[in-house]
Amino acid sequence: MKKILTLLLALLLTVSSLFAITSCTENKDAEGGEAASMWDSATYKTDTEIGNGATTVLVSIEADGKAVTLTVKTDKENLGDALFELGLINDPSFFDTANGIKADWDKDNAYWAFYIGEEYQMVGVHDAVLSEGSTYRLVYKVM
Repeated sequence: MKKILTLLLALLLTVSSLFAITSCTENKDAEGGEAASMWDSATYKTDTEIGNGATTVLVSIEADGKAVTLTVKTDKENLGDALFELGLINDPSFFDTANGIKADWDKDNAYWAFYIGEEYQMVGVHDAVLSEGSTYRLVYKVM
């Protein structure tokens, strides 16, 4: 009898462990369907070249553990105007959507952090004067 109880207990622990692992790894929404990724709304999902112009810069858009790097060609003088003209941001000064991905501060304290290379910027994209060959990063962050 003791062996049967031990076996049943081991079986119960194995089954409950499998359920726990499965529930942690599935990506389901509240209705049981596949949960939407923020990248589903992205305009560009792969590295690509966009725009026409004399100045070429790289713009990396990073969110949810993924990144896309865009080679941007423009005649604009600042990054905000270039990204707005190409439809990558929804406002050249204070944007909440980059590459079709919205950062909603009111909903979940999300915002777009701005970097030049690896250095966090204390100014907005509209203050960044474009420099040939530079790399700019827009990084989705949650406070």
